[in-house]
Amino acid sequence: MKRKVNPPAVVAKDCIGCERCVAVCPSFVLDMVEAKSSVVRGDWCIGCGHCGAVCPTGAILHEGFCFDLHPKKGEAPATSPEVLELLLRERRSVRIYSPDAVPDEVLNKILDAGKYAPTGTNSQNVHYVALTSPDRIEELRKMTIRFYDKVFSRARGWFGMLLFSMIAGRRTTEYLRDSLPKVEYANEQMKQGKDRLFYHAPVVILCHAECWDPCSSFNCSVAIYHCSLMAHTLGLGCCFNGFLSNAVNRNSRIKGWLGIPSDHKCYSAMTLGFPNVKYPRLVHRDPPKVARTGHGTPLG
Repeated sequence: MKRKVNPPAVVAKDCIGCERCVAVCPSFVLDMVEAKSSVVRGDWCIGCGHCGAVCPTGAILHEGFCFDLHPKKGEAPATSPEVLELLLRERRSVRIYSPDAVPDEVLNKILDAGKYAPTGTNSQNVHYVALTSPDRIEELRKMTIRFYDKVFSRARGWFGMLLFSMIAGRRTTEYLRDSLPKVEYANEQMKQGKDRLFYHAPVVILCHAECWDPCSSFNCSVAIYHCSLMAHTLGLGCCFNGFLSNAVNRNSRIKGWLGIPSDHKCYSAMTLGFPNVKYPRLVHRDPPKVARTGHGTPLG
């Protein structure tokens, strides 16, 4: 369902006719009329706030919006490329957590960071499920493990592999077959009390959104990554969990237990907690895989 958005209003006496709001509006809401900005297609507004954010005189009024003056003196951005690169390199997948609970105010601050992630047409359609109860997390862990036990038990036989190859394709089936030794080893570890799914994390977070929206996958993925960066700055660690999101989307019992609507999909999930491990060294990565084109040179 589309969010109800009130269109902006323009204070003509404050408008200096710079046309910036017209240029940045992605929905063609504003046009120049007699050298002043004017709302001409108000029902097209998606409430992104670009118009008010760019206006140098504060002539744009938006009901329900509060346009704060940028607190940083000088030009944006708020950080340097060097500091940002260090933050991106510092953030690592954490699989060793302390048993300490995450305070509500800290968890709220982490989740709050997700709302600043971009969403297609500014839908802001990202929904969260945050599990903080050890009993609830344990129940989710058991359900997820039961789901994968069934999947991999079928994959062990030649007939099961044949069915998987017909349904999921050859590459996915090969990946599944190659993963069997790891899964069996993880199961043995589980029997010894070692949690190889959620790593005894005190918090498990899932993001879900409408499956009919083509932007939902992007929206949820970017939002949860925003949350992970905020968590890192607060001294917490995260580990993204594709096994969990896949199980949720393929098992209606798990999905219903989490309260995720039938027309939604879980697009991202992660564990969260205070890390019980330190990484004193940074890790290098392969160069970006880029196909460049320019000066009339075609791709390919």
